[in-house]
Amino acid sequence: MSIDIKNLTQAQARPASDGRAAENAGVRGRQEPSGQESGGSGDRVTLTDTARQLSDLTSTVSGQPPVDSKRVDAIRAAIQGGSYEVNPERIAERLLTMEGRGR
Repeated sequence: MSIDIKNLTQAQARPASDGRAAENAGVRGRQEPSGQESGGSGDRVTLTDTARQLSDLTSTVSGQPPVDSKRVDAIRAAIQGGSYEVNPERIAERLLTMEGRGR
């Protein structure tokens, strides 16, 4: 497979950091009958539902506090030492609270 690059000029080349990479991803290599690449002012990016959900999840996670390594180590030691106690009422209460936030 070969690529025709005869009409490539400096004006057509864009740096990858100008924000148009995502817009052009779907039209790269496609050419209009006039020989020009499709694009221009009619370019548009549409996010899928999955992409929107991922964006929402990223926002949610970035708003959460970081992991408390000291607390994790203390709980791990308590489990290994056999002194960790499970409080089923507290677990159920927290699960119900989390379930309520998801709606």
